[in-house]
Amino acid sequence: MRKILLFIAIVSVFTILHAQGINITGLQILERIDDNEFYQTIEYNGSMTIYIDDQVRTKELYTLAKSDGRKALVEFTNPEDYGTKYLMLEDELWIYFPSEEEVVKISGHMLKEGMMGSDFSYEDALEASKISEKYDVEITAQDTIFGHLCWVLKLTAKVKDVPYYSRKLWVDKEHFFTWKEEMYAKSGRLLKEMNVLKIKQFDGKYFPVESEMVNKLRKNSKTVFMMDDIAFDVDFPDNIFSLRNLQH
Repeated sequence: MRKILLFIAIVSVFTILHAQGINITGLQILERIDDNEFYQTIEYNGSMTIYIDDQVRTKELYTLAKSDGRKALVEFTNPEDYGTKYLMLEDELWIYFPSEEEVVKISGHMLKEGMMGSDFSYEDALEASKISEKYDVEITAQDTIFGHLCWVLKLTAKVKDVPYYSRKLWVDKEHFFTWKEEMYAKSGRLLKEMNVLKIKQFDGKYFPVESEMVNKLRKNSKTVFMMDDIAFDVDFPDNIFSLRNLQH
């Protein structure tokens, strides 16, 4: 009788662990995150609210992006920056300044600077590849964050062209999106922290529509990024993403 009870107990524990996803691999979790957040095309209105000490500045923007070829066009619509545009073509980034009618390419150390003075760098903006393609991953723990049970993942870069050598992710165990992320330099120094503040469901996928980025190298600074009027898989001509169109 004891053997039967012991067998039932072992089976019960195994069933619970299996249901909790203990047997899933770190790579499989990353692939599920990529499936959730990856898109063919996207169109949205957005805003960046930048908090520095007691100062608050809001930048409004309109974005078109295409995952095929990693292309994006961002146009700022708030009065202070009206007509300023960003064009991303794979790993290259240009800015158009309407007051000077000038196009400037962002490269080298400039890529680490804050986009429009925000806590999001130009490197962050260029990072459009699937994370499973650029990082090795291991599951290090389980944790509860914002009331949600999460896997804690450690990511280590396996290629050179990444803005952060390692990252720590808190991934929702039920819906496979990241609630929190910490970004580290190779030295182990914490560079940035990102928290997702709001999630929306689109055709079965869970997509972050509001997030907060904190640059740990700047004092009393954070940026809240919001997305609205989001449309996926929109058809638009490929010639939108061109230097010629950037200046019009």
